[in-house]
Amino acid sequence: MVFQSFREAFRCIVRYPLILLSGIWAGCAVAAAEYCIFNGLVFYGEIIGFFGVIAFPFFIGASYEMIRRDDRSLSAFCAGGLSRYFAVLLPGAFVTFVGAIAAFILTVILAAVGGGQDGVLMIMGVFWIFIPILFFFFFYDTAAVLEEKKVFASLQWSMVFVRSRPFEVMAFYCACFVLLIVLFVASAFIGSIFLAGSMVFDPSLDVNALLNMTVEEQQALIGEEGMSLIIVLYAVVTGIFTAILLPFKAAFYRRHVASVSEKTEEAKKEEGVYDEKGRWYKY
Repeated sequence: MVFQSFREAFRCIVRYPLILLSGIWAGCAVAAAEYCIFNGLVFYGEIIGFFGVIAFPFFIGASYEMIRRDDRSLSAFCAGGLSRYFAVLLPGAFVTFVGAIAAFILTVILAAVGGGQDGVLMIMGVFWIFIPILFFFFFYDTAAVLEEKKVFASLQWSMVFVRSRPFEVMAFYCACFVLLIVLFVASAFIGSIFLAGSMVFDPSLDVNALLNMTVEEQQALIGEEGMSLIIVLYAVVTGIFTAILLPFKAAFYRRHVASVSEKTEEAKKEEGVYDEKGRWYKY
């Protein structure tokens, strides 16, 4: 099923080429933000990253709306992005806010019990909060656009979808992880080819010395051209992964959501009854 959805994702890209704009936007935002940060313009890099994230729901809504309408025109893309912008933005902002509050509380608790000085423990604490959130609410945007769900209904439906198809969803996440690893390995291979002739390492540097280098020392070792190449490779990986992920996610969701809807309706009928006015009562 996952491989079928993956093949269908590429068919969607061919059929709706404007989906590639989502990858172009993500790649350009990453490139601009990283360029500013690596050149000491951290404030501008953060501003660019923030606006890149804020504008990204437009491209998500536009891509999914084209698939939902089966319309490849630019007008459908723009109309879908504008009409579905807040349907994608608001649930994501809500989940991010709740996760940030939960991570902050966990950080305070870890600091109170003596783990506050352990950076690894603090990072793991944040992962303990956001990994379950990402696992259960990852499909809220597809529910918001493809199923036209409201803010909280899209979050609820994403959880229902994941709980109804846990093994298929795990396979989907594994496929996304493998795709990301393949893209990074390919980019690292290409980068090593171009950097091999321009970088000259000091033979006296060992692994511990390299790991203990500051960011500025690492940048000086790689060189300006090397840093520019790394930024470009990161942007390309981000763009390709984003352009594939959106149609892959939509294809996977549409393939499995019908059976989930049928099971949900059957469960409701078994647990309650509709009256003459169409209202449902639970036993």
